[in-house]
Amino acid sequence: MNALDSKDLNTFQAPVIRELEALESDLKDALRSDLPLLQEISAALTEAPGKRIRPNMLFLASRCAGGSPEKAAAAALAVELIHTATLLHDDILDAHMTRRGRPTVFARWGADSAMIMGDYLFSKAFARLGEAKLDSAIEILAKVTNLMSLGELIQLQTRKDIDVSEEDYMEMIYRKTASLFSAASECGALTGNGSEKFRSEFASFGENIGLAFQITDDLLDYLAADVQIGKPIASDFTEGRVTLPFISAFRNAPEESRERVRELFHSSFDDEANWNEVVSFIQNYGGIEYSLNKARELGEKAKGALTPVSPSRERDALCFAADYIVHRISPFTA
Repeated sequence: MNALDSKDLNTFQAPVIRELEALESDLKDALRSDLPLLQEISAALTEAPGKRIRPNMLFLASRCAGGSPEKAAAAALAVELIHTATLLHDDILDAHMTRRGRPTVFARWGADSAMIMGDYLFSKAFARLGEAKLDSAIEILAKVTNLMSLGELIQLQTRKDIDVSEEDYMEMIYRKTASLFSAASECGALTGNGSEKFRSEFASFGENIGLAFQITDDLLDYLAADVQIGKPIASDFTEGRVTLPFISAFRNAPEESRERVRELFHSSFDDEANWNEVVSFIQNYGGIEYSLNKARELGEKAKGALTPVSPSRERDALCFAADYIVHRISPFTA
C-alpha cells in the first residue's frame, strides 16, 4: 500500500507497460559493473523494484505530448536513478534498516557504501542525460537535485522542532518530494519533438500530485501497520519530525493536551500505550481529517492542470493516479 496496489497499479501502468518493462532492463544495464561491490549493491537495488511512479508519470506525459520514445526512456532512467539515490541517502540520515521489507544498502554495506552509491547514481543519471543530449532535462533535474538537497537540510534543521508551521512543512515537502514529481512530468512533456506545449501544465500536475503523495504518506505513518505500507510506522514522530497531521492537530488542541504531547515528542519512547496516545491526539484534534482534505484539494488541482491536454487513455491514467494517491488512505480512515 505504499503507493499503488496491484489492481490499481495496472490501471496506471497499462498504457506504458512496455516502456516500464524496458526501463527495468535499462536500469540493470546502467548499473552493470566489473567492480564487485558495485555489482552486489546494484543487484540488491534492482531485485526488489518499487512501483516506478515517477518514470510512469514521465512516460504517460510523453505519450500525451506525442513525445519521442528514445528521449522519454533516457529521461525516465535518469529520474529513477535520482530517486533511488535520494532513498539511499535518506536511509543513512534516518538509520533505516529495512525498505520494502528488505535490508537497506545502509544496513548491509554501511553508511560509506550507501553514500558513495547514492553519489554514483546521481552522476550516472546526468551522464546518461548528457549522452542523450537532453539539455533541457539536464537543466530541470539539476535544479531539482538542488531543491531536494535543500529540503533535506531544512528537515534536518527542523528536527525536534515541534513548532514547525504548515507553511514551512509545505515548502519542505515541495523541495524533498514534489519537485521530482514535477520534474518527471515536465521532462515527459519536453520529449514531444522539442515542443514547449503543455510543459507548465504537466509541471503543475506533478507538483500537486507530489504534494498529495507526501501528505498521504505522512498520514499512513500514523494510521497503518508497517507490513501494510512497507516502511516503519511511527518513524516521523519518534525521530523528531512533525508532519501535517500533527501540525494541524497541535494547532487545534487545548494547551494541556499540547503540553502532554510536547513531553512525548521530546522524550524517547517505544511504549505502545504512548504511541496510541499520540495517534489519538492526531485523531481527536482533526489532524487526520484536515490532512486528508488538503490532499484531496491537491489531487483535484493536479487533475485540473491537465484540462487543456487532449483527452486520451494516458491522460486518464494520470488522473486516476491523482485520485488513487488520495484514496489509498481510505481503508485506514473508514
